[in-house]
Amino acid sequence: MMLSHLLIVDLTAGLGEIAGRMLAELGARVVRADAGGSVAWNHGKEIGDAEALLASADVVFRNPGREHCELIAANPKLIDVVVAPFLPGGPNDARPETDLTLMARSGLMTILGDPDRAPMTMPGQQAYALGGIQAVIGALTALHARAASGTGQLVEVSAYQSAVLANYREPLTWGWVGRVGNRTGNLLIRGKSGVKQIWECADGHVTWALVDNPPMMRGMVKAMGDAAGPLAEVDWDAILVADMPRETLVEWEAVVEAFFLRRTRAQLGAMSTSGGLGLSWIDTPADALNSEHLAARSLWRDVDGVKLPGKLWVSSLEEGQ
Repeated sequence: MMLSHLLIVDLTAGLGEIAGRMLAELGARVVRADAGGSVAWNHGKEIGDAEALLASADVVFRNPGREHCELIAANPKLIDVVVAPFLPGGPNDARPETDLTLMARSGLMTILGDPDRAPMTMPGQQAYALGGIQAVIGALTALHARAASGTGQLVEVSAYQSAVLANYREPLTWGWVGRVGNRTGNLLIRGKSGVKQIWECADGHVTWALVDNPPMMRGMVKAMGDAAGPLAEVDWDAILVADMPRETLVEWEAVVEAFFLRRTRAQLGAMSTSGGLGLSWIDTPADALNSEHLAARSLWRDVDGVKLPGKLWVSSLEEGQ
């Protein structure tokens, strides 16, 4: 395995737990002190005397509360990764938090949900996960630096900043046009108007949109045949969908919606594949759990009677591959 030479000590609780899980999937030996915490974020780790291993570990993932100087004195080559809600020593260092408050403060919730309803957050602990991902990046970068210098490093990760970084579009919108983004629900805003993105079909939902791609639009009209109605009269090379009035788009989308409602996801997916229509069907959790494709990749594993995701990738260099 890629990181089988590394020993990771995981002292995190909640925030940061996913970091060790990711490195475990890359082959590292990851040891934590107890079996608590999220099963999804901790399976693949060993339970052992984590404190005793700090002197020989390559990386420690931890939350604030320990002194870096003490850890590095006992192990000068240790990569000490602190995963905190806010940057340690910063103005918000002692501020109380939850994953929900971090998501809200990051601005990500501002753009999630329908405009006429309260903001939403995504399923799971997303700010905690984003912080863990940045912790992995920091740890691997520090390990690369250690290979040249021979010394350990301190890596400090803010889950709040990690969530802000994930909200890349809204800061750019503010920087370019001085506009604060709003929730748009099922509309993809382009130009002067917006187009529908999620559509109901006979057995679920698909994602597709009227866009400024004349070949794709002509392909959809052809696939719809007589059901295309007014769409068949449009010269897609002569217009910009992004500049069309919303009233016109609503009329066109009603035609597409009626067509989709009479067909299944599989039918629409096959139509898209053959015609290059840019449509994808949307899987439900049951679809993912029962997917023959994911099963063939050995993605799922049984952990205490619960089906959880395992490796996202498999190397051809691994034994038996």
